[in-house]
Amino acid sequence: MNANNNNSKPSETSSSPIVYVVDDSEALGEMINIFLTDAGYNVRVFSNPLQALAAIESSEPRPSLLISDYRMPGINGLELIHRCKLVHPNLKVIAASANILDEDIEKYPFHPDRILPKPYTTTSLLATVQALLPP
Repeated sequence: MNANNNNSKPSETSSSPIVYVVDDSEALGEMINIFLTDAGYNVRVFSNPLQALAAIESSEPRPSLLISDYRMPGINGLELIHRCKLVHPNLKVIAASANILDEDIEKYPFHPDRILPKPYTTTSLLATVQALLPP
């Protein structure tokens, strides 16, 4: 799903935390969108990591949390996290992956706040999000 096709975009007056979800699986991104929106978060989904980066660079208000897949075309999730943290150092980050390695993480100066192993349940997703963005 492209950022341009989103039906839930952050608004200036929303008090809900803004969460950006980046996953090249559009179906998974939409499921996360529905689940986190129902849980009270303001969610924006991207299937392209470079579009997510551009949105973080230009958005106001900025997101409080980024949930990023690791393996994606273009740039990987750790590179996305690195670039996003350069722009928004206080951004909380969850890396979601079935196969992220410690060696991969150590290549970057900015590390995810949490790693969510795939496949994950909605319960573990919500618990991980709430650990970083308490309700």
